[in-house]
Amino acid sequence: MTSDHQRPTGCIPVAIYLCAGDAPAADLLAAHVRAFAETRQWTVELLAVDVDAAQPLVSRPGWQAVTHALSEHIVAGVVTWTRGTVHDDPGTTPNHHTAAFDRLATVLRERGAFLTVAARPAAPAGTIPPRRSPGDHWRRRQLTSSAAGLFTPRRAAGLGTDPRTTGC
Repeated sequence: MTSDHQRPTGCIPVAIYLCAGDAPAADLLAAHVRAFAETRQWTVELLAVDVDAAQPLVSRPGWQAVTHALSEHIVAGVVTWTRGTVHDDPGTTPNHHTAAFDRLATVLRERGAFLTVAARPAAPAGTIPPRRSPGDHWRRRQLTSSAAGLFTPRRAAGLGTDPRTTGC
């Protein structure tokens, strides 16, 4: 017999929490966050959306639903779009959002839950994407062909030498 606190293996129930100003934006973000959760085999048990980011986090009805689900062990984690979603003051800098997010994540971790974001962080300003070398196209094509079961060695295909061994 399983108790309310035990979860089936491979299935982690989560709540999605968003704070968006309008319904189309909330729907779009919810779709992205749901896809993020489902690719990790998490089950979305609750979708909570608030519209007023100016309210303190504890006063938002959606966040209250999330904390209720956490306290009743309905969910084991919370997935948001960005770190700023769970911050009380949307006008502050991303560093303040990160600090507030980390504090809240620590509180949830101490209570046996987790908090994560679905959005990938933006690359720092001034960074340069990796440069492509002449052999990159060939390596990507070979990896794709290999994965599809279509690998043909370069020399057998009459294309000369392998760029990996010639220093390209």
